[in-house]
Amino acid sequence: MIRIIALLALAAPAVAEQPRSAIPWLSESLNAPTITESVQPEPQLTGLANPRSEIVVTTLDAPSRDGVGLLKTAQTGLPANLWGRTSALRVRSLLADHPGTGVPSTRALFNALLLAEVTPPLGASGTNAVLLARIDRLLETGHLEQAEALIEAAGITDPELFRRAFDIGLLTDRSEPVCETLSQSPALSPTLPARIFCLARSGDWNAAALTLSTGEQTGDIPTVEADILFRFLDPQLFEDEPAPPEPDPLTTLDFVIRDAVALPRPEGRLPLAFYHLDLPSHQPIRARIEAGERLARKGAIPSGILFAAYRAGKPASSGGIWDHAAAVQALDKAIAAEDLSELGRAIIAADELFARINLRTTLAQQYAPELALLPKDALPANAREHVSALLLLAGNYTAANAMLANTNDPVEQFFRAITQPGTAFPESEALSPLKRAAARGLTRPDPPDPTSAFSTARLEEGYTGEGILAALNFLQAGAEIDPGDLEAGLFLLRQAGLSDWARRIATETLLLLPEA
Repeated sequence: MIRIIALLALAAPAVAEQPRSAIPWLSESLNAPTITESVQPEPQLTGLANPRSEIVVTTLDAPSRDGVGLLKTAQTGLPANLWGRTSALRVRSLLADHPGTGVPSTRALFNALLLAEVTPPLGASGTNAVLLARIDRLLETGHLEQAEALIEAAGITDPELFRRAFDIGLLTDRSEPVCETLSQSPALSPTLPARIFCLARSGDWNAAALTLSTGEQTGDIPTVEADILFRFLDPQLFEDEPAPPEPDPLTTLDFVIRDAVALPRPEGRLPLAFYHLDLPSHQPIRARIEAGERLARKGAIPSGILFAAYRAGKPASSGGIWDHAAAVQALDKAIAAEDLSELGRAIIAADELFARINLRTTLAQQYAPELALLPKDALPANAREHVSALLLLAGNYTAANAMLANTNDPVEQFFRAITQPGTAFPESEALSPLKRAAARGLTRPDPPDPTSAFSTARLEEGYTGEGILAALNFLQAGAEIDPGDLEAGLFLLRQAGLSDWARRIATETLLLLPEA
């Protein structure tokens, strides 16, 4: 009772102290109890402090939003009728089960499937099961901006979409809009902790404390969860008490609140999207770099966010992430000085380093505009090789082609053919098995094996989405792929009308190999 009385006193502005802003994610609220569909609402009491006023009705015959997307056909090359005769149930299963791995462009193509505006699959209903599956895959890989935009395009009209929007708001420090939505439509969230958090963020500490104490007394908020919420509302009451145990599972809200009151983070690696908490400029540079590198490897953030962290200050030490920052700053300095000799050394050092830490494509994306302007003849030959590879990885084929040497070397001829569709690939035993497989996959007219032949037939029958996912399954091993799988995957992408995607994936596969 003492802690309840103390919390109610928070309504007085003179003593109220709002917890510091927090951000991050991974939501087990996705697995929170959902409201039964197609039921009639029971009589409801009013008031945010009433834990029972939360019943929502979702009608199964409501218009489906499973086809809502952000990318048009012209942007992706994907047809509007992507899923053809594939049922919504099967689409949901295919998207949920797909590994989402591979080289960056393989993962980007999968994300394009998730973000594409298409005709809803057969059997799509007002439950929006396919839309939710698409959003969840984006959340799993830390693509919060895209998931947020997809939710906004669909509209937050039911608890399932609100839960996801709420988590994203926490992770991006943009909780105010979703809290405002909740205040206008309390039944959107069946969880009391979300209401308590929003009441506190809006400054209504009295209502937050009352809702929390009521929820604890009725058993709607477990004691362990109530303890951390009480600590969030007034951390000073708990200054001398030991840290409460970590809940299992640890929800987005749990993590955000624990961080807001400076409790220790869980040991070991966090779920990927939790690292968004460490990206803002007010965080320590080390935390920003470590978080940025984890997210950039998955393509979850623009390269500029990571490189802003590298440039945020003088490296504090040597080794590890500080060497990464030093390499970036040395390259920046050489570019600014227009010293081609030093620039060549800096490019080689940075490229070799970022290849080892699996961020070569991110480096390429960041520096492609500057690299494209470099004079080919003024660069040392070894530096020119690195520049052409980085331009290829950035997808600037015109500049990469201009940077390639004019020799009879079969490797250079191979990459020249990559940059110029229609150019014949060299036939040479000097090429690695993987390069020869890529050349066959980008040119052959017939399926290389029975599995790809089956998928080709499905593509011809209009099951385009299934065929693309089959191709991505072949390509999921990334740069260490088996040559036969690379050939089959590239062939299937061409059959699906995605030749440009096939070229990009082939390029990355060959240039991201450890020996490359």
